[in-house]
Amino acid sequence: MKAIPGAGLRFRTVVVLTVDQIPRPEWDRLFGLLAEGYDFFRVLERSKLAGFNFSYAVVYEAGRVALIAPLFWADFDLAIGVDGLPDRLIRTTRNIFPRFLRARTLFCGSPFGEQGMLGMAGDATDPTALIGCLAALLNSFAREKGLRFILFKDFPPAAADLLRPLERLGFMRGDSFPNVIVDLPFDSMNAYLASLGAGTRKNLRRKVRQAQAAGWEGATEVRNVSAVIEDIYSLYLKTYEQGTVHFEKLTRDYFLEVHRQMGDSARFFLHHVEGRLVAFNLCFLHGDLLIDKFIGMNYARVRKLNLYDVTWYSNVQWCLAHGVRHYQVGQTDCADKLRLGGRLMPLAYHARHLNPLAQILLRGMARLITPVTGAPADPYAGDQAYRLPSPDR
Repeated sequence: MKAIPGAGLRFRTVVVLTVDQIPRPEWDRLFGLLAEGYDFFRVLERSKLAGFNFSYAVVYEAGRVALIAPLFWADFDLAIGVDGLPDRLIRTTRNIFPRFLRARTLFCGSPFGEQGMLGMAGDATDPTALIGCLAALLNSFAREKGLRFILFKDFPPAAADLLRPLERLGFMRGDSFPNVIVDLPFDSMNAYLASLGAGTRKNLRRKVRQAQAAGWEGATEVRNVSAVIEDIYSLYLKTYEQGTVHFEKLTRDYFLEVHRQMGDSARFFLHHVEGRLVAFNLCFLHGDLLIDKFIGMNYARVRKLNLYDVTWYSNVQWCLAHGVRHYQVGQTDCADKLRLGGRLMPLAYHARHLNPLAQILLRGMARLITPVTGAPADPYAGDQAYRLPSPDR
């Protein structure tokens, strides 16, 4: 545990290097029950993710834990999400200056958490002061570690008022890639399909029939994948290499630790053809919410078997069979997910570069890196080119 000065006499701020240094009852008191809680962060720490370092900011008020913020630091492409001409200009500039718009960054959040999170005591007397203490702590810690950029990553609208004081402290606010949730108030798969556009419904049914005719055996639900870890990891890497937006790269240890630490909350859905594993999903189950975290597919079979579509179909079917009413499917490929019944859940970031000139440049670029999402009213009117998914669904 390391003390960071500067928070005054009323508050004490520290950074700890593992979640195990935070008593679990204190964590649960501040965060409550979360899909990605204490055990999720233990998984991250034990997964040996290359290039990522984890820690936790803790603010005490009158000797009692009043705020906890998960942190990590890593290299970050500040131009992630830029497309078109600006993207080409950035790539050209990087031929001369490889570090252009790249920064060692201190994040508040997790590399692939569903949303940013802060734990704050419900009886905190001055939330604004606590956020100010947290910001001062992150500024000091970032300078100590040689990190130039601070980013509060992917916070939901419910956190907007809590984080608003950051804007008075020099942070800019912008839109992150939104998450997508499929609400499932249906009593059958046919009812779900009836909620889709006619073209989407017809195409999805056709692709499932094609996969069945080609030998797709449906999904098998398992908790522990140690017996097939090499196959799982090979499929993950194939999908990772095909993705267009990269940040973290998972390890074999991650897929093993997720069962060890999270138990029944982690579900793997395995898809076989003629006894061979051709796709998997790793999902987290939390009450009536299924979070689709990662997908891996055999790209030699992906088009013939329509693997993206049949894994989606299978997961929705599983949700309906088990009374799960919400299916959360991640931040990439939003248009395709909206066609399949999803709705957007907005997320926002707050960011500050410690170099004032760089901060001015980033403010000017903010409109260029605002994510663009949306979908035509009827998605599959006509055959479109098959879109290869990112590994995070």
